[in-house]
Order: sequence, then structure tokens, then C-alpha cells
Amino acid sequence: MDFLLILLIHLFALLLPGPDFFIVSSYALKADFKKALSVVFGISLAVFIWIVLSLGGLKIVFDVFPLMKTLLTFLGASYLLYLAFLLLKNLNQKENFENLSYTDKPFMMGFITNIGNIKAIFYFSSIFSSLNFAYDFFTLGFLVCLLVAESFLYFLLVALLFSNAHIKNVYLKHSKKIDFVCALVFIGFVLYLVSSLYGEFANA
Repeated sequence: MDFLLILLIHLFALLLPGPDFFIVSSYALKADFKKALSVVFGISLAVFIWIVLSLGGLKIVFDVFPLMKTLLTFLGASYLLYLAFLLLKNLNQKENFENLSYTDKPFMMGFITNIGNIKAIFYFSSIFSSLNFAYDFFTLGFLVCLLVAESFLYFLLVALLFSNAHIKNVYLKHSKKIDFVCALVFIGFVLYLVSSLYGEFANA
């Protein structure tokens, strides 16, 4: 599997809406582009860590120490539930784009949202499974940079799109419905993580 194919697979994976997409779009809509960009940087750092760990064989570590995987999964799930709680709590409140409690630390929000997705290690491990590891250190480093740059540019485009004034006006008309859907997406993803973890324990 060459670099181009890996980049293509990663692009299609990015196009599937998930927690990263919703956290970036929410910040762009509810705050501003600057805060959304901070979220993108946080996500990109987490992506970099997952890629490096995948190449370094973190999957082997999880196989030897399954408790580490469980703890990270619950950390990510708890955080997404917290985000869903904030969205649902604000449904009956007037929208305030100037003072949003969950926009205080956008970089950390982006980082934790992505790093809490334990499935990333299996995703990156799978796309690296056919990689020719005869490549030298600098060549593999170049691949890491390409994947992180691809992720960053995609989420940057999402931030730019949803910080557009016209898009924000549309959001204002349907903000409660969109918040409710986003909360459901986060909760659904948490249920998916927990059910997957339960299935692994049941089959152990």
C-alpha cells in the first residue's frame, strides 16, 4: 500500500461526520473562527499522537495491558457525555454567542475529543498494516506529516465554512434542533464505544 492510497483512505475517513467534525463546526458556529482554529490545532495534535503511537505499536501494548485501553475509552466517553449534557442543558436557554461556558479552552476540547477516541489506534493500525516498513525514518516521518496536514486542512475547511456569516444565520434559525442532533450524535458515539468495549469483554 503506497502513500497515495493511505492518504486517499484517510480522506474518506475524514469525510464521515464524527465527534471531531461536530466539535469544530459547533465552535465555528457558536463562537468564532479563531476558537474553531484552536480546536483544529487540538485535534491535529491528537491525530499526530495516534499516528506515531500506531506506528510504534501501541496496539501491542493494549493487547498486553487491556486496562489501559478501557480507561482511555471511558475517559473519551465521559467527555463526550459532558459535551452532550452541555448542549441539552442549553436547549431551554437563549442563545448567547458571547459567553459560552464550553468555549473557554477550545484547544483542549479538540485534543480530548480526538484523543478520547480509542478506535483511532485500530483505524491507523489497519491502514498502516500493509505499509512497507522498510522505509527509512525520514520517509515514515514524511508520511506522518502528510496525514496530520491532511487532517488539519480538512478541519480548517470545516471551520472556515461554518464560521461564514450566512451559515451562522441559517444556524440561528435552527440552532436548537442542530444542538439536539449534535447531542444525540455524541451520545450515540458513546453508546457505540461502550457496546464495543462490552463486546470485547464478553468475547474474552
